[in-house]
Amino acid sequence: MKNRFLNTFLVIIIFLLVAPEFRAQKSNVELNKLRTIPVKHYIFSKTDMDASIWSAMYIASNNKIYIGLCTHADAANVYEFDISTSTMKHLANLTILLDERGKGIWTNGKIHVRMQELDGYVYFGSFCEDNGPPAIDANSYNGPRWFRINMETGRVEPLSKINSFWGLTGQTMDKMRRIIYGLDEIGHLSRYFIDEDYTEDMGRVDNWDICRTIFIDESGNVYGSYPPGRIWKYDVNKDRIFNLEFLRLPVTLDSRTMANPMLDRRAQWRYIEWDPVDKVAYGIIGGSNLLFRYDVNKGQEGEITPLTLMCAPFYREGRFFDIPHATLAMTINQKDRKIYYLPVTSGDFDYGLVNKDIGTETRKSDSPIAKPRTSSYMVTYDLKTGKREDLGILKPTDGSYASGMGAAETDKDGKIWFVGLFEQTDEALKINGGFRKAMGLGCYDPFTKN
Repeated sequence: MKNRFLNTFLVIIIFLLVAPEFRAQKSNVELNKLRTIPVKHYIFSKTDMDASIWSAMYIASNNKIYIGLCTHADAANVYEFDISTSTMKHLANLTILLDERGKGIWTNGKIHVRMQELDGYVYFGSFCEDNGPPAIDANSYNGPRWFRINMETGRVEPLSKINSFWGLTGQTMDKMRRIIYGLDEIGHLSRYFIDEDYTEDMGRVDNWDICRTIFIDESGNVYGSYPPGRIWKYDVNKDRIFNLEFLRLPVTLDSRTMANPMLDRRAQWRYIEWDPVDKVAYGIIGGSNLLFRYDVNKGQEGEITPLTLMCAPFYREGRFFDIPHATLAMTINQKDRKIYYLPVTSGDFDYGLVNKDIGTETRKSDSPIAKPRTSSYMVTYDLKTGKREDLGILKPTDGSYASGMGAAETDKDGKIWFVGLFEQTDEALKINGGFRKAMGLGCYDPFTKN
């Protein structure tokens, strides 16, 4: 009896040790079966190794792309890419612009919002998250600011402060009323009156985990999401914020494990965008990568319609919690009326150290055995036919490797531009220079035959 229990125990131990490697090998086998699509790759800088991006990308009417990159514990940098000449230009380092650098204080090291354009300027708000040495008092931070980029000169101009401490995770603009709405890290919605250079705190809309994108409809109403699957709305005519009581997002409320129950950002939308053609919003659920349509004009509170899973194909029939967390890289291409979305094939691109295993809360999950190499993937959804198509793994033509994307936009010609992590091979380094692994700009042309 004792030997039987011992043998059973050894089998369990061996399974626990081998299972992660087996899963990794299985994922790598499946990964090798996926088709690839060619994309172009452009580096940002040969001197600044920016580490991350969250939504901060905008293609302006002057055919230039404005991008805000981030580095935890350092600085946010603003870049301009001219599509017509394929040239990259560094516009500003926010810590230098605000005279924060080298002073041993917390800094504006993050731009976490989608930008908007008005009257020849591109507007955005800043953010501080871990952007300063841990030993330094966080109260040394001077606060987040509004900024605008002069599209003619490229000059980045600081405007007034948003608040005393908490920066923005989401932003949208009411161009008719000349107001920018911003959602800050502690769940307060603010509005910035552009002409008065004045910010008003409108109160708390979220008391748990803040959504990363908000949107505005054609009437000027503003919407956001919060766990578990709830939606808030700012009614511009009533000048009041409402929780929508009878509307729910198609999210799971199940915890990852019975041993470690949690309510997290999986149970809300990760990305959402207003479509002026259909006059509805299209969004991605954080945990499932489920694409949905939100018709704000249908019924008293609107109607949510689930459409299709947009994760990499081999996750669609598996365990729900194996699906990597949704990315912020989604865009609506008005030229072919398709949604383009870039999930990852493994891990969580934004939250790569999240560990979903029981009893391993103190261990990182990025070991070479447990975590196969992450690739950036592209999926489309045809708004005309309702058909989903798997385009494949991004394969940069310079020989580099695309790991994951955190922003995507469509230009006037229908080309898809995206920003995320690229790993350069020796061959790519000879062409581009720069760093082995850093943020890069990519481009995919849907209208060029592969």
